[in-house]
Amino acid sequence: MSKNAAWPIGIVLSLIVGASAFAATQATDFSMRVLSSDPSRVTGGDALVEIISPAGKPAVAANGRDVSGAFNGADGHYIGLVSGFINGDNTLTANQGANTASVKIKNFPITGPLFSGPKETPFICETAQFKLKDGKFLPAAKDADCSVDTVVTYVYRPAGTRDFKPLPDRNKLPEDVAQTTTSTGDKVPYVVRIETGTINRGIYEIAVLHNPAAEGDPSPTSAPKGWNHRFAYLFAGGCGGMYRQGRTTQNVLSEQFTGLGYATISNTLNVFQNNCDDLLSSETAVMTREHAIERLGMPVFTVGWGCSGGSHQVLLTADNYPGVLDGIMPMCTSVDFVRFGQNSSDVNLVFDWFKKPGAKGLTEIQKHAIAGVTLNTKPSQIGRSIATDCPDVLPKQNRFDAKTNPKGVRCMWSDHFVNSLGRDPKTGFARNVVDNIGVQYGLAALNSGAIDVEQFLALNEQIGGFDVNGDWMPGRGAGDPEGIKAAYRSGRVLNGGLGLKDIPVIEQRNYSDHDPEANHLKAGTFAAAGRVEREAGNRDNYIILLESHREGFYAASQNGDTMSRYAIGKMDEWLTAIVHDTGAGSKRDKTLRNKPQDLVESCFDPEGKRIAEKQTFSGGKCNEYYPTYPSPRMVAGESELQDVIKCQLKPVTAADYRVKVTDAQLARLKKVFPAGVCDWSKPGVGQQAPAGTWQSF
Repeated sequence: MSKNAAWPIGIVLSLIVGASAFAATQATDFSMRVLSSDPSRVTGGDALVEIISPAGKPAVAANGRDVSGAFNGADGHYIGLVSGFINGDNTLTANQGANTASVKIKNFPITGPLFSGPKETPFICETAQFKLKDGKFLPAAKDADCSVDTVVTYVYRPAGTRDFKPLPDRNKLPEDVAQTTTSTGDKVPYVVRIETGTINRGIYEIAVLHNPAAEGDPSPTSAPKGWNHRFAYLFAGGCGGMYRQGRTTQNVLSEQFTGLGYATISNTLNVFQNNCDDLLSSETAVMTREHAIERLGMPVFTVGWGCSGGSHQVLLTADNYPGVLDGIMPMCTSVDFVRFGQNSSDVNLVFDWFKKPGAKGLTEIQKHAIAGVTLNTKPSQIGRSIATDCPDVLPKQNRFDAKTNPKGVRCMWSDHFVNSLGRDPKTGFARNVVDNIGVQYGLAALNSGAIDVEQFLALNEQIGGFDVNGDWMPGRGAGDPEGIKAAYRSGRVLNGGLGLKDIPVIEQRNYSDHDPEANHLKAGTFAAAGRVEREAGNRDNYIILLESHREGFYAASQNGDTMSRYAIGKMDEWLTAIVHDTGAGSKRDKTLRNKPQDLVESCFDPEGKRIAEKQTFSGGKCNEYYPTYPSPRMVAGESELQDVIKCQLKPVTAADYRVKVTDAQLARLKKVFPAGVCDWSKPGVGQQAPAGTWQSF
């Protein structure tokens, strides 16, 4: 028997409880537990449940209703998918002779919310525009929550190609079907089953290798031969859409995962182009993963993968909602959306100033010294946060206009976060968290002699800021103190010391700082890794791999490259070793002691040669090939951690400058900064640790 084909229940359960991966354990004590989620967070009315009953099959009841028939098993291990839970409180009981066990279950609707707070409105359904992998489209939504009935489609890969075709007959495979070898060594037909439906108002897809001509429908007790009993949850970036369901997921037909036997999972609300709120994304991942477990069975582990906005999602989900992702693989990391938005605002302000009269005569070298980032960097529209920059699907009558429709919805990323940031009682919109009070743009350029005092003054006198609606204004923009506190407290700013420090992280950095229109900068890598090191004392669980950008941001989601294949293999090896580890110690202890010995930080030079070297912000051979550039705020004095939303202030003093500043120039500086300038040696205003994990709003 292959290692992953229709495994006996005892072996499957041994995987679940974390004992030997390929041998059953001996059950001794009567017990019952929910496998698919925490019992306080069950969604959709059903749950996968395990019962250990050495004396025989128990009688099971849900709210007094007999559900014993849902359970199958042997050797004292029984699992069953129990359905019919009502929204709210439920009780599940099991009895076998004198033995009894019960579990309190709280069920939430499959349409949400679970913990993200009130649903965003308006919300545009797009099921009829969602293209299935066989070329057809989902039907129109049947309710206001954008629901559709579940659809199952099959595609296959013809031999000699990398394309997929619809499977013409589920009872007979085509003669040209390719074969693929899974990570557990099974050679199976390259036929993929894709389940599509709606969860939490988003459209989900779950893909897994499955031969319908030879196997029955997948279930928690009858796994497809091609499934390696691992999940890969795929997240995607963007942030051009709000108030919408979305028409795309991250590609669940990823050769790098699906071809190896992983069940790949994604949801339109895990694509930042549809939904920029990492809180809603985490909730959606929790609910969609739960559903995948109920359909396929408990995975050995779940890997989270994502680039750009996808990196925000895997980092923040791992930190704020531990247990959902057992290991993560971020790419093109930019930490979290609060700081990405703020950094983008700074880039916009600086690049806009370059077009003003005060910047006349500046050389390219001087501009680069002020900006920090390369002049190829594309100023992201996200940084402007224009309230009226809405997706096409949102009707114009719904959109905010300060004069003609002040009660319409604003299309700003901060308004996506209103449940966690809070609502400004003055405006009725989300509290503003973008602030540049006291920021001395170009300070390092001045102190290095790249620019003179007059140029430094012109920059800071004219750069301005963004108001609460994302429009430029001549004065500096002030963040809302309560909103800033909430951003830290709610986990919208990555902390790194909650769940993230305890799991394997392999970051794949496709270097793009020199590319035209680049805005995924290497500095984000050290902000994320540095926050883990700050909280845990070291970042030994966080491995950075770096290479040139020749394969593109989404290399691992398509055909992959050398680094992607290497990283996925090492992540599998690392997590598998952790599963086998039954020794004492914390989760972090097990993560660190099971890290593959040959997995070391490295970069791959432009010819693909590997250089084993600790990755740092500056210095070393890798930085000669791939230099790290600071953000405009880092040029102003902020640290590599990039975790200050609003700086504490100190008086303007000539001692801060390494160049001669006249009394007249100092007076001008005090006029620009009447309340003082940033004191980067202190924590930010309102900066604090998150209130905890698994927060609800």
